[in-house]
Amino acid sequence: MGMTAQSLPDVRPLTREDYAASYQEGYAKTVRFLASTGAPPDLAEEVAQAAWARGWERLGQLRQAQALPFWINSIAKNLLRSDCRKRQLSAELLDNTLVADPLESEPIDAQRVFAGCSETERELLQLYYVEGFTSRELSESMGLSAVGVRVRLTRLKRNLAGKMNRDAGAGPAMEQQAA
Repeated sequence: MGMTAQSLPDVRPLTREDYAASYQEGYAKTVRFLASTGAPPDLAEEVAQAAWARGWERLGQLRQAQALPFWINSIAKNLLRSDCRKRQLSAELLDNTLVADPLESEPIDAQRVFAGCSETERELLQLYYVEGFTSRELSESMGLSAVGVRVRLTRLKRNLAGKMNRDAGAGPAMEQQAA
């Protein structure tokens, strides 16, 4: 049972004009698809645009031209999921960072906080939080894996937060309660 030329699927590559026509027809449908999943209108448009751009970049991966709208929507769905994960991670990071909202907290005496840190720990905090090096970049210079750097940062933040809480507990609030 061999395949004949007539039973082969359409594997001709899409031309620029074909893709442009599909984009004109399918972009609004992709936005509606994303909106139907609960994405806000602005985010739905942004993700749809990114999905069609990514589809264009990876057009060689598409096996059947008629599957283009479904393929683009699957790209869009994955991009939306990724965006949601990033937003969730950003919210978690904001909750767990050493940097507090300046309007909601007392000033932090950095010298006092870092007094108990080793030189290596201070340098790690400086490079990561102030100078913006990634954990991968720091891993090369520290001889650790990127995960090892992140674990070290998490432990260091937890220790410093505990120290700040202990120091704050023995500060003016405790003195007022004792009086």
